[in-house]
Amino acid sequence: MNTENNITMKELAEYFRQEQPHLLRYACYRLGDADDAKDALQDVFLKISAKLSDEKSVEVRDWRNYIFRTLSNLCSSRLTALGKLRTVPLDARLDIADIPTENNEADYQRIAHLLAEIPEEQAEVIRLRIYGNNSFADVAEILYLPLPTVKSRFLNGLEKIRRAMKQTSH
Repeated sequence: MNTENNITMKELAEYFRQEQPHLLRYACYRLGDADDAKDALQDVFLKISAKLSDEKSVEVRDWRNYIFRTLSNLCSSRLTALGKLRTVPLDARLDIADIPTENNEADYQRIAHLLAEIPEEQAEVIRLRIYGNNSFADVAEILYLPLPTVKSRFLNGLEKIRRAMKQTSH
């Protein structure tokens, strides 16, 4: 795929096909629902396709980061519109140690609850790095943050998750 500057519709479609697992996994962890994640991914593809069709030249330095940034922004907008932006009542918190790990759904629920308990800026870095399969440099570019800030948020977020896991196991 042409990763710099101009891209054709065919290249864009091929890129989405190749990266769909990473994009979808990221959106699912961000939105909390597989169907919403699929809708978001489709909307991002349509949005970028329309931009390519409307403009003679779309200059983008790194298309992968541009697509993740667009997806991140779209997810934030949807969560804000739905009023879902990280609201977990303290009395409704699940005891993560009691959740079985026999299937992917249980693992997803455990991870989603752990991510909901840390600050959103740390959770977003973790989601982009791990579930989006992005490098720290890519995450920094996607979020318009300095690289040391991204690394610090990642490490601090993981440390908070480790502490939460230890507390629930006692």
